[in-house]
Amino acid sequence: MMKKIYYSEIAVPIEPPFGFMPGKESARDYTFDKEDRFRDYLLKKDGQICDVSLDDKGQWYFFASMECESMDDLKLSRQIFRPAYLKGKNLRLVDLMDNLEIKPFYEGHDKAYGHVLSLVKDLDAVSAFNQARLANYDGTDDPTIIKKIHFIENEYKGERTRFISGFETRSFATVTENEYYGKEIHLPGNARNYLKLFIYFTRYGVLPSQQMMPRFLGNLWASTQSLNTSANPALYKDEGIE
Repeated sequence: MMKKIYYSEIAVPIEPPFGFMPGKESARDYTFDKEDRFRDYLLKKDGQICDVSLDDKGQWYFFASMECESMDDLKLSRQIFRPAYLKGKNLRLVDLMDNLEIKPFYEGHDKAYGHVLSLVKDLDAVSAFNQARLANYDGTDDPTIIKKIHFIENEYKGERTRFISGFETRSFATVTENEYYGKEIHLPGNARNYLKLFIYFTRYGVLPSQQMMPRFLGNLWASTQSLNTSANPALYKDEGIE
């Protein structure tokens, strides 16, 4: 039996880094409405190369992709500080940033922005409770507070993909039955692009895209922000958690 893998795309606001280089040259990505919303660079130290990015407001971010085998592992994958109660835990992101001498930009949160992908055979077999846990990056010891999920969904050749918003957790999830989309389209590009859109929207209240799918996602994210009343309820669905 195959192990269950969760693909965690994470971004940490950081202090300006040292020793970065221009990122890889690539064709313009029209996900964003302007070329310079995010400028990507490579950070190299002791033979290790990692991704950093600078937004057009002057904030730097460190990006990382991790595979997690459990919900608890997924939760810890975006921990950016090591509190005393997690002294004995394996915090891969903390260790990685320490090795690279990257300092998080503290803004009242101890967790990174996160976007998780889960590949499933049947979306209907994944309860709303577990979808909420994914979107909120909840571990097995977290209490259940949210009583419903907000999501948008599309279908291609009978296989569904669902995007689920976290509630005030700086995170969201993609759950898909479409393995080709997940591995060949989502992970190579959409996972990080959608996370960048989410970061910008969450921090600055502006969605830096005129494309249809990002606009739908922006409306979905707005629907789960407690201080945001601009969401159009006709453009997302909700489902109660039993």
